[in-house]
Amino acid sequence: MTVEESWQRIERWIARYAPEEDPLPGPCTPADLERLYEALGDPLPKDVERSLLRHDGSGMTDILPPGYTLLSVEEILRHRAIWLKFGALNDANLDEGEKPFLVPFAALSVTQLLVDTRTGRLGWWDIEQCFAWRDDPPWHSFASALDFVGNLLASPPPWIAMLSGDEEWEVTDRNPDFPGTLVWTEDPVD
Repeated sequence: MTVEESWQRIERWIARYAPEEDPLPGPCTPADLERLYEALGDPLPKDVERSLLRHDGSGMTDILPPGYTLLSVEEILRHRAIWLKFGALNDANLDEGEKPFLVPFAALSVTQLLVDTRTGRLGWWDIEQCFAWRDDPPWHSFASALDFVGNLLASPPPWIAMLSGDEEWEVTDRNPDFPGTLVWTEDPVD
């Protein structure tokens, strides 16, 4: 499935089940991407680029399990500067030569998903565990992660995502604290 097809499925689910969700941001501009690539020194993989050209991040909407929001062009620049300054500084899990090619594209609090601009491979970083590659199938690339979510949301409820290590996350529109929005939860919703 293409990035655009995955987004269509996600957008349909939000329109049908999560009408209280804040609208997804519009696309970034080619000029925004040019500025981003000039700052990064390398282009992002095409799947991340195509997503940004559809939605410049996801605003407050948690698109990827267990609750990652996608970063806008401005947020990518900000998160990358912070990660390079503090996160990548003494990360024993990374070779120095890899650091310039890793770019944050999604965040969940202080945890970030990063994409390798050379290969499209995904990894994650947090302050305590440092960097690690994501090896489970939905995380081979951004397109595969978005495809995983799009297929899940296009299926009949309940929408249960099985992640590595037998982690089970449910996406719901019936969270009592945030009804009518897209919420990932470990606690099944009745």
